[in-house]
Amino acid sequence: MFSLKKNTIHPLNDNQPLSLKHLSIRPTGLGWGMLLIAAAAWVLGMNYTLNIAYLLSFWILAFAIWASLQAVWQLYGATLLRTDNNECFVGENAVVAVSLRAKNMRHCRVYLRFILDDNGDKHFRQPEMQFLDTADEQRHSVSLIFPATRRGIVKTPVIQIYTHAPFALLSVSALLQPDWQITVYPAPIEHTVFTPISGDEQGESHAVRQGNDETAYLSPYNAGDPIKRIAWKQYAKNRKLTVRQMETDDTGISDYVISYKDYGEITNRDLIASYLCQRVLTAENQHRRYLLELPYDTIAPQNGQRRKALSALAVF
Repeated sequence: MFSLKKNTIHPLNDNQPLSLKHLSIRPTGLGWGMLLIAAAAWVLGMNYTLNIAYLLSFWILAFAIWASLQAVWQLYGATLLRTDNNECFVGENAVVAVSLRAKNMRHCRVYLRFILDDNGDKHFRQPEMQFLDTADEQRHSVSLIFPATRRGIVKTPVIQIYTHAPFALLSVSALLQPDWQITVYPAPIEHTVFTPISGDEQGESHAVRQGNDETAYLSPYNAGDPIKRIAWKQYAKNRKLTVRQMETDDTGISDYVISYKDYGEITNRDLIASYLCQRVLTAENQHRRYLLELPYDTIAPQNGQRRKALSALAVF
């Protein structure tokens, strides 16, 4: 197929607008038809000296050029944006919400998809594409998915963006490798941990007490919480009652420790990460204080502990 620019994969930095070097420009079947009609009208005018044929030829050619520029204008200067994705575990589909910020707030109608196989077919296939319309509130962003097959910091696949708006005379597309990364957490695996009993707890790995009375994190105020622990400075800022949780709790209740040491005989790090992930999620669902112990880090109770713990397990 004729191509004014080769359809190659281009790296794309965050918030970088699309330029002509990113775009592959190809006439559609309708576009070729318009050119043939213009050429036929020109030949007719030359053979029979018909001024109206010359006029028709020039009009068709002018319209085709204007429509082609409008098609290029759909993508030129536009910026692909990614919103925060939801939690993703190995074995699930990673969902990436993508929107388009058009230059000068113009109306754009484009199709997008992930290309999951580098050796696969990169030609436009509409059933696989997600439609995005910057003027439609219901379609101002699309969700692109790809399978999460391994834990860690994963780069998103190549994105193909395509448009033939507004008159379908020209197809303009781009293959882009955005500088986007998502964190894929290990797949939780149900299991039983056989470790020594500590304190009044059974079935737990072990318990610890922190060494001082400094504030560890803030939690929402519940009826019955000591008044002296209310964080009045935070209340003055956001008008929400929160309570300072101390590293050593007055109740004497120890934190539930989730440790990699409980799996000393297992050498598969992916399996250990999955086991630890399951215990972290169980503790979170039970609203239980816990401490995650890893070889290089210890994540104590704090604001955002769930995200920090799962992120640490992703690269464990």
